[in-house]
Amino acid sequence: MKLYGTPISPFARKAMVIAHDLGLTLEVLARPENAEEFRRVNPLGKIPALVLDDGSAIFDSPVICEYLNQQGGGKFFPGISVWRTNSGKWKALTLQALGDGLADAAVALVTESRQAVANPVHVERHRAALLASLDMLEKVNFAEVPTIGEISVACAIGYVEFRKVELDWRATRPKLSAWYDKICEFPSMKATQPK
Repeated sequence: MKLYGTPISPFARKAMVIAHDLGLTLEVLARPENAEEFRRVNPLGKIPALVLDDGSAIFDSPVICEYLNQQGGGKFFPGISVWRTNSGKWKALTLQALGDGLADAAVALVTESRQAVANPVHVERHRAALLASLDMLEKVNFAEVPTIGEISVACAIGYVEFRKVELDWRATRPKLSAWYDKICEFPSMKATQPK
């Protein structure tokens, strides 16, 4: 399988973490410079995109991650159990959505900040989304065994840290900071850390 993306992308990194943890081999490729060429893989022109051995493509990180989870024997997506009313599925999926939203806001903030003339309204909107997401995450009781939710959140925070987004988020979120430091010690997180 070929994954178009880089560890810098929090969305591609999620897929890399899952593949690494499940022992799946991915050939990681940069997005081709030629936009039209890449649109033949993903018509949206976005990374990540996973090309299967038969040449077909799967895109957008939630779909790619669920596919990899299934191919590797699955443990990141809790199922619904008829024996337990609280199986963790909805918490994991909601955390994934929050992590992806945090990543979206961080990428948008970095992109806007690099403009010759940054729009202060856009910058403040993205910063507010980041801070509100981090505030909510400070209240979360994260699973000991990471689900897709924990992986998504960790990859999003990893992007914030890598890009050195000026938030000073750790100072007022000690629980989240301690959890993040702990999950960063997982071998799959270390192996996919952006450089």
